[in-house]
Amino acid sequence: MLKPQKKVKISKKEIKEDKFVEAALNAKAYVEENYQKVTIITAVIFGIVILFMGYRYVHNQNVERSSAILGEAQLEYHNLNYPKAKEFISRLMDEYAGTDAAEQGQFLLANLLFQEKDYEGAKTNFKEFIDTYDGSDILVASGYAGYAACLETEDQFAEAGKYYEMAQKKDPGFVEAANYLYLAALNYERAGDNAKAQKLFEKIVEDYDSSNRKDDAKTQLVLLANK
Repeated sequence: MLKPQKKVKISKKEIKEDKFVEAALNAKAYVEENYQKVTIITAVIFGIVILFMGYRYVHNQNVERSSAILGEAQLEYHNLNYPKAKEFISRLMDEYAGTDAAEQGQFLLANLLFQEKDYEGAKTNFKEFIDTYDGSDILVASGYAGYAACLETEDQFAEAGKYYEMAQKKDPGFVEAANYLYLAALNYERAGDNAKAQKLFEKIVEDYDSSNRKDDAKTQLVLLANK
């Protein structure tokens, strides 16, 4: 009589190994069957990595070069060599459009044109700058103030007051913030809005205790009260 065969017990480890072998064989078969597709996918991924690295390299180079040109433009501006400063700014905005340095170059150009009393040109560049720049709050605040100054030359006092006020609100802690608020109040007063002017003069007295505009604001409040 034949003895019944003894069942062989398969361990969990052997099951796992078998599954691993099966998966490996399946993967090998897939690669062999789809070799061309796998090669193309690998090449595409490699190409994307190369393109990204190239973009980063070019971007970093542009940042360095544009910053250097901006520095040259600022130096010429502070030396009052406006024609030379314009040359650097023009190159900056033409060759490196979209960089932070080029946008700051437009702000510098607006200031330069204002100094030359080209208020219309300054106004245009200040407006473009504040509409597009999303960097330093101090620069944006200064851009608002520059635009407001251009509006003053056109006797648009209410609108000038609005933009000076926006300049103060953009960076209340900036050293020029109290001055922006003071100029806003003066322009509202010129526009005939004494209530708004009074409110802003009072804000200077309350919020900017260490500012030299505090005493000026107090004086303006007395003059307003006696009108």
